[in-house]
Amino acid sequence: MTLLPTRDGIEALSPAAPLPYDDRPVLLLFSDDSTLFFARRMRACLQASNPDQKVEMGWVVAENALSYRQMAQLLPEGPDLALHGKSAFEDLFLAQSHKAILTSRVYNALGGQLRRTVMHVTADRPCVIAFLGGLDFFPENGYYHRRHCDGVFLFPHSELQVFEQQASTWPNRMWQEVGFGHPAFLTPEPLPANALETRRDIYFFTQALSPSTRRGRMHMLQAMAALARANPDHTVWVKLRHLPDENQQHLHLEKHDYPSLMAALPNRPDNLKITACTMDEALSTAALGITCTSTAAIDVVRSGVPCMVHLDFVDSYLDPLVAPMRKLWSESGLITSLEDMLHRRTQPPNPQWVEHMFCPRDLGTRVLEVVKKFKDRPFQAPYFPPSHMDRHR
Repeated sequence: MTLLPTRDGIEALSPAAPLPYDDRPVLLLFSDDSTLFFARRMRACLQASNPDQKVEMGWVVAENALSYRQMAQLLPEGPDLALHGKSAFEDLFLAQSHKAILTSRVYNALGGQLRRTVMHVTADRPCVIAFLGGLDFFPENGYYHRRHCDGVFLFPHSELQVFEQQASTWPNRMWQEVGFGHPAFLTPEPLPANALETRRDIYFFTQALSPSTRRGRMHMLQAMAALARANPDHTVWVKLRHLPDENQQHLHLEKHDYPSLMAALPNRPDNLKITACTMDEALSTAALGITCTSTAAIDVVRSGVPCMVHLDFVDSYLDPLVAPMRKLWSESGLITSLEDMLHRRTQPPNPQWVEHMFCPRDLGTRVLEVVKKFKDRPFQAPYFPPSHMDRHR
């Protein structure tokens, strides 16, 4: 293994000579907590489908919104590859180092390379597969940003038809495979019998944008305080996505942080606490998961833990995420009133809704099948410098 000194673009440990296409690793991109959550889960899916498939983690440094604490917590081994500089993705496409690039965000520089016809048809470049970033209440723009990707994976299942209808209006659509799924939306597996009986942790999973007002957030904290007082043998945790001084470069900035609001909460019970643990750590001990509009609701359902989606908080009519969340979850059976939430009256999710929203657990296998199809796609060309062929981008 040697260090590749490729212009100002890629720094990574890579073989001195290109590997055969089938032997190359898959690269997962990340730049913030959301994309790193995706990358970790997608890596697990790929390794479950093929333990011999090498998977690498690629840090998009130019878009970084991770703190040192988050990187150390979520990826303690560090990234395998760092992408930075204007030529990073061009270098990556031409390096013959990876057979696929998987991402939940189509970075501008990545999309720019795919829009270059000469690069798009270049033989031996990696297959680019894009997933959604999570619960996307307004996915049309996201679909358009993914129009040049070689593979696109969507959810719920009905969105495949929506995507194809939108794609029919795109001029010069090139080779593309469309599939169903997301590594955070795998079909739930039930917990072992009686697993919840000994659990004493209740989690409120916060979200950066919703509730959108201070009063709405105080409403949720007051409800959690009431839960804590009514259940003194339980601990009610306010699960943060990030600490107040983190994620200042994140796409979604938080105006009213929960630690400050908690400090202003009168008569706070001792068993109401704040945590910044990982989602996996929370779900391993959770007896109940509560959220408003967060993707965390999907994590809770997938883990087999009882879930409540509460949308009737104070000022909810001012929150632009409430109506689309209510629509998306209307058939789930999990939208919960304040009274039912305070009394911990849970319901199992609607099986038909689960089947529509969650994908089979063979996602890794299906992703690698798309990569194999890409390798054999029609019309591939050797790469020529842009000055020869690519005058119009």
